[in-house]
Amino acid sequence: MKKLGKTTALICLALSCTMSACKSTGYPRFVQDSLKNVPDDVLVGIGVANLAAINLAMTTSTSRALAEISRQMNTIVQEMVRTYQVSNNADSSAAMSFQETIIVTLSQSNLVDSRIVARDQAPDGSVWTVIWLDKANLTTALYQAQETAKQAVPGMDSFDAQDWLDPVFARTAAQEYQVNDG
Repeated sequence: MKKLGKTTALICLALSCTMSACKSTGYPRFVQDSLKNVPDDVLVGIGVANLAAINLAMTTSTSRALAEISRQMNTIVQEMVRTYQVSNNADSSAAMSFQETIIVTLSQSNLVDSRIVARDQAPDGSVWTVIWLDKANLTTALYQAQETAKQAVPGMDSFDAQDWLDPVFARTAAQEYQVNDG
């Protein structure tokens, strides 16, 4: 389970570096420090941007970190709905529509309850942002999205995110990171 968290962080780093021509070979010290004590009930997004305008780099790295959290939320919803569908023999088209409605609703939320735990410029000029979204705030957003989806797809009335969230969150949340202290 912890390997998934490491994989998520490494994928995020790879995507962010690819998208911004990152020349860094690892996390800067301030990013490493922000990842040392990540609580188990937190989704972590890491974004990086290397642009000439510092304000634009800050905005871009923040957007990329939020996008990483959104991708994790998407994975959580997909797994929850898939597990529900199999367990309850739900109609696959209704489940797919329900899942899409939740994901669209979540993607339209601006993750206002997430918080920036680190943002700074690395020696190579790239700006790094680390954002946390805790499970309580995810749960609130998910319940609101679930209610919207239930109105759009009545066949999924018995779906309750709370029944499925804990085990899926435990597998998806970024619980441990490889931090190079060297």
